[in-house]
Amino acid sequence: MRLLIWGASPLGGWLASRLHQAQYDVIWLADTLLPFPLIDGLELVSGQSRQKITGLRVWTEPQEALTPLPEWVIFAMPGWGLSRALTTLAMTAAPEKLPHALSLQPGIGSLEKLTSLLGAEKSLHAVITREFVWTDTSIVTDGAGGFVVSEHPQAAFIGELLQQAGLGKPRTAPADSLGWSDVFWRLHANALPTLLNISPASVYDDPNIWQLEYRQLREAIMVIDRRNINLVNLPGIHVPLLAWLVRLLPPHWLAKILKRRIRPPSLRADLEQQSGHSDAAYLNGAVAQVAYGLQLPAPVNHVLALSVTDVAEGRIQWSHFHNNLDYLQTLIRVASRHV
Repeated sequence: MRLLIWGASPLGGWLASRLHQAQYDVIWLADTLLPFPLIDGLELVSGQSRQKITGLRVWTEPQEALTPLPEWVIFAMPGWGLSRALTTLAMTAAPEKLPHALSLQPGIGSLEKLTSLLGAEKSLHAVITREFVWTDTSIVTDGAGGFVVSEHPQAAFIGELLQQAGLGKPRTAPADSLGWSDVFWRLHANALPTLLNISPASVYDDPNIWQLEYRQLREAIMVIDRRNINLVNLPGIHVPLLAWLVRLLPPHWLAKILKRRIRPPSLRADLEQQSGHSDAAYLNGAVAQVAYGLQLPAPVNHVLALSVTDVAEGRIQWSHFHNNLDYLQTLIRVASRHV
């Protein structure tokens, strides 16, 4: 079976390397610039374990990697890169001849894109809670976290594949529950510290910033409850418990509890690297879009999604938001009258 791992991300490199090590016929399509040249192979680091991977086939041109077509494609790029990849894939063969595909993009939207091209029978989604980062010429993970695959006839195969890649034990969940659990988890201390250029801890320490963070989470909970979404636990993250804490606790108590769960804001990397894109549309933007369809107010998520995207795409200087809460609050007040 021929596998194509598509995406020049540390996660993509890890999956390609580990599956190559497990004797799969693997190609890694790194079609955007890697942080270092792969001259002497790639090192994988997990805790005290270090493994040198050699012999992995790495391609930079999609047309070459897609000839012949693989049986499976695993998309391991950011959400904003998926549309371009699917357009390229669509041009290679008739839809009925295209491979099965797994989306690893965060938030809501990627599975829907796969399904629109490939059909539901060939489209899966997985949420991976383990973090992977580049360090010099290595891919590093602390080994915490795991994965959940959307319920599907092919979920057992994907679960075994990801387990062989060292990502933990297979688990499945309904696609809608999985997607919204991923969104709710990733909303916490993400867009606000990214946009304001502050530490995640500052979100919970400053009462005015915390008020916006709290409103953002409450907007998401309103959408989840109105749609009767059953949130599910992700490896290492008790998402239903987090949701109940947001529903029930007084805001000042909630801030103290959430401050213990701080993680680096995922949206910040694209602004720092000036990639020209952002995944905010798949997180805050997903909440705002669904809220609009349900006629629920979600001005905080609406403004955060648009603002992070505008900064990423160069329509406004990031420095306009740095430690400038008044500016952000003004945008939200305006949006509250119209959203």
